[in-house]
Amino acid sequence: MCAQRTIQLEVNGKPVTAPDQIPIPEFLRSQELDPAKIVVEWNGRAQTREEAARIRLSEGDRLEVVRLVAGG
Repeated sequence: MCAQRTIQLEVNGKPVTAPDQIPIPEFLRSQELDPAKIVVEWNGRAQTREEAARIRLSEGDRLEVVRLVAGG
């Protein structure tokens, strides 16, 4: 059986290891984050949820992850 390849990412300025080619929503869930409540910037560009769902992460990618918060 072949071991899954891992990659190094930068998430909010910190190094993180993840499976190679993991889709952004799956990565967020692996970090215990709800993709529906997150705004993601991938390699310097803000992504819609639909765009983020099509992106598979690779070595050296940079994510900025911001949680949406409602309040008054």
